[in-house]
Amino acid sequence: MTTYPIVFIWRKVEIVDIDGVALKQLAMVPLPRYQNVAKRQFGEGGEYTLEQVAERSMASHNAYFAAINEGFKNLPEKIAARWPSPTHMRKWILCETNWFDEKEFDLTSEKQAKALATFIRTEDEYARIALRGTKVVVRKARSQSFAAMGKADFEASKRDVLDLLESMVDVPKGTLMREAGMSA
Repeated sequence: MTTYPIVFIWRKVEIVDIDGVALKQLAMVPLPRYQNVAKRQFGEGGEYTLEQVAERSMASHNAYFAAINEGFKNLPEKIAARWPSPTHMRKWILCETNWFDEKEFDLTSEKQAKALATFIRTEDEYARIALRGTKVVVRKARSQSFAAMGKADFEASKRDVLDLLESMVDVPKGTLMREAGMSA
């Protein structure tokens, strides 16, 4: 079963004990729009671990993607043709900066390996696929979506991507975010 994040509020509620006595206690109560999801995901009386997630700033998120687009538009001519879109470039840079998941497939023939690599390419145009004899190595950039990456990982991956991109376009660190902030 897929689980979804649920927003709760920590507040006092009345809880009636087995003898019918109402007591006020603090409890995590799902916001109304999350109640049906909470009912599906949690069983009454179950024990669950609660972890606080630091919210990411939408402004920071948007400025980052604007900076990626700015960097893409300013790539030197000799490397600009390498990536057809800012998304291709960003995912390539994520892999270059170790923000990827990797899978290896060891097959029995080179023909099978080539067929698998071709299939993977049809399923994911951004994957980095390496053929090594009968082995296929697939690297997929980690998603930087709000759901997939918390604030700390997003900030670290953002910094790594922008550092490499700024070196590629030969501008001082911080330039792309500054420029994106001005144009955003």
